[in-house]
Amino acid sequence: MMKTLSRPGRLAPLLLTALLSPLLTPPLLAAPLSADTGAPQPTGGFSRPASAQVRALILTIGAYRNGIPALSGVARDAESARAIARRMGVPENNILALRDEELTLAGLRKAFDRLEAELGDNDELFIYYSGHGSRQTVQEADGSERCAESLVSVDGQAFLDRELDARLKKLSSRARKLVVFIDACHSGGVTTRALGRDTPFTAKFWQGGNAENCSRPVNVLTRNIVLTTARPGNGGGNFAYIAAARADEISLDQPGRGGVATQSWLACMAGGAQDSNGSGGLSAEEIRECAQRGIDGRLKDVPGYLPHHVAITGNAEMVLSYAAATPAPALTAAASLAAPVTATPPVAAPLSASPPSAVGPGETRRTPLAALQDIYNNRDDRRLVSLDTDQAQLRIGRDKVSFTLGSREGGYVYLLMAGSDGEAFDLLFPNSLDSDNRIRPGETLKLPRQRWELEAQGPAGRNTVLAIVTDGPRDFSRAGLKPTGPFSSADAARAKDIQLVTIQGGGATDECERTNPNPQRNLAIRKRCAGTYGAALLTLEEIAP
Repeated sequence: MMKTLSRPGRLAPLLLTALLSPLLTPPLLAAPLSADTGAPQPTGGFSRPASAQVRALILTIGAYRNGIPALSGVARDAESARAIARRMGVPENNILALRDEELTLAGLRKAFDRLEAELGDNDELFIYYSGHGSRQTVQEADGSERCAESLVSVDGQAFLDRELDARLKKLSSRARKLVVFIDACHSGGVTTRALGRDTPFTAKFWQGGNAENCSRPVNVLTRNIVLTTARPGNGGGNFAYIAAARADEISLDQPGRGGVATQSWLACMAGGAQDSNGSGGLSAEEIRECAQRGIDGRLKDVPGYLPHHVAITGNAEMVLSYAAATPAPALTAAASLAAPVTATPPVAAPLSASPPSAVGPGETRRTPLAALQDIYNNRDDRRLVSLDTDQAQLRIGRDKVSFTLGSREGGYVYLLMAGSDGEAFDLLFPNSLDSDNRIRPGETLKLPRQRWELEAQGPAGRNTVLAIVTDGPRDFSRAGLKPTGPFSSADAARAKDIQLVTIQGGGATDECERTNPNPQRNLAIRKRCAGTYGAALLTLEEIAP
């Protein structure tokens, strides 16, 4: 037996010498995955490649009837929401955008009915609403009354919280990921100072019928969907609800520019947000922090207004976008919302085969551990994967590690490791000695198998192993992983690309990017292209013998 891959901070595989020579022929490397955009610019950043299994519903109401105050910036929100959707990987043909007269109460219901009919199992879904919100007292079936929140239809009717909650739960039970962005508010003015007549903003709140008797809602929009699904294997981590304002605040519409929250959110997705942990991904929380700075700066010196606060319910660590190699300049109070970002976002070209450039000034150093955590946070939480070991503490130079991996769903198994040195990724399994990575539903795998072993080689520290079980195969060579003995490794700078390979399923192929009017596409194609996966994390500590 011989030891290889004894780089600092990694478990070293022990290999049977007789098995090495015929199996170490490097495989042909596929074209790498993507490249970041060029010079920093307001419309820069990175756009996830389009996928036929990502959809968007965009609902915007600005031209209200019956004397309800108009929201003249909402027309711009419709454009901004499209740009956000494209950055999240939604192809243009998968965007259902409805506005104004199409969105009576009956029209709102028909929009959700249509979305439900067209949604494929395990699709990803982005729902956006810009318009008025409201509160009103409603009578329950038992005769009791409650204070309810609602979205306001073009004809002034209430699309109540309970109905929206029920519809989102139904969609969430089928979707791999559901992101909801509501640029409206449900409060009459807690965050306003004394307003003059020549105000540059309009509150996105309509008091309506009996709102003055309804100071606090019994349940906030969509809160129950998180509380009732936050159980292992039941999808609680697949949902993120982004509100432009807290329950006791107003959100603001800016004529000609749109919602202040929407403007700021798009600016952050277009290069303004910082990848604070170096994972390569941008979580909902990282984008929210950036957007909040933009809102604070925009309203800081505006007479009559206090900033409203973007709030996230659900999985705030869900990855919504990906970091460019060079971040755009930070948002400033003067420039962050000076003009809407409406240009079609650039989709990055394929990665070159050359090594990634060194970290430049102002860039965040990529960290493999944070990338693995992002992949875990972005898993399909309806799927159950377990990864265990008999010995979590390993004596350097003495102990070997073994894994027990189980999955409720069948698929393809991958083991990625980030060592304590924080310098690289290792793909431990499958490898050139053991390429059979299929697992049947309910099956348990014992790894390593007979032909390969893993031994602690030091230095002391923690190694993190991520187990992924995917519907279809993944080709991690597209993320820059290259053979190192029978295993594969990549530099930490490939963090974003490893995430993209994980979520892209069959990759950026015409078959996977092409939309189809029939939501029940060929099952084999759907499985090849699916970005669906379950995941589990395990930490192993190497200690002195």
